[in-house]
Amino acid sequence: MFEEGRHGGLKDAAVSADVLYEEISREAMADEAGFDFHRGVLAYAARPEAPGFEPGEAGPKRLVVPASLADAGNLGTVIRTAVAFGADGVLLEAGKGADVYSRKAIRASATAVFRLPIYEVDDLAVALGSFREAGGVVLGTSLNEKAAALPSVKAGERTAVLLGAEKDGLSAELESACDELVYLPMASGMDSLNVAATASIVLYELFGRGD
Repeated sequence: MFEEGRHGGLKDAAVSADVLYEEISREAMADEAGFDFHRGVLAYAARPEAPGFEPGEAGPKRLVVPASLADAGNLGTVIRTAVAFGADGVLLEAGKGADVYSRKAIRASATAVFRLPIYEVDDLAVALGSFREAGGVVLGTSLNEKAAALPSVKAGERTAVLLGAEKDGLSAELESACDELVYLPMASGMDSLNVAATASIVLYELFGRGD
């Protein structure tokens, strides 16, 4: 769909590629998109089928695990950050948290949800156990007193990073599935950040620095 009177070049490209399109008003576009701010282009596509999670040698080596994030904007931003800092897979628990292919998540991800495998499993703890059995190390963000300060932690060749929801963090079961818990040292009495901000710092330190 295109907003009337805009994107003539894209319309020509659609015709050349034999892609059907429709022109609609700005108001109708906002209704379709679900929010008033848009760039005048909207596409519908079939929901991608989740690949099977195989944590062996051919599986992901840098895995990001947003555990039951309820806010689709945060989820999309975390996945955008994961792609930016070199993750090669995202692991989610099916039916828990926001829909990774919701409009808000896709928009917040800046298309990153289509740039790496999104694995959806029935049980995160079981899947992470399989990842560890395949030689992976599982790190989880936590305020647990046993957690180590992030600067002292290094990612291994095969590492999964768990990020919990802001209100409740990781469940006791998921913390138990981790090899090590990490926290961000902070000043002025603060103990936590928005999960998307946390992901940016943690994934840069573990995956993005190139150390």
